[in-house]
Amino acid sequence: MERVTVSTDDRTRQRVQLDFCQDAFDRLEQIKRLADAKTNAEVVRNALRVYEWFLQQKREGFKLRSVKGDTVREVAEEAWRKLES
Repeated sequence: MERVTVSTDDRTRQRVQLDFCQDAFDRLEQIKRLADAKTNAEVVRNALRVYEWFLQQKREGFKLRSVKGDTVREVAEEAWRKLES
């Protein structure tokens, strides 16, 4: 991963170049469409926010659940295992 500092008049940003395999890039593009995001950077920033929130909740001992009607699924452990692989 490469990082370059880019300065504009109002702020300094860090530009990061990421290398994705085709499957990961296709997922990024699909998420971009689903989220109606304007840029890949927007998708990555939002993903980082969600991941940070997820880690904080896990650290505090909360469990993540998905609820649909009467169906409740515990998703945190399954998601965590996927993230670790």
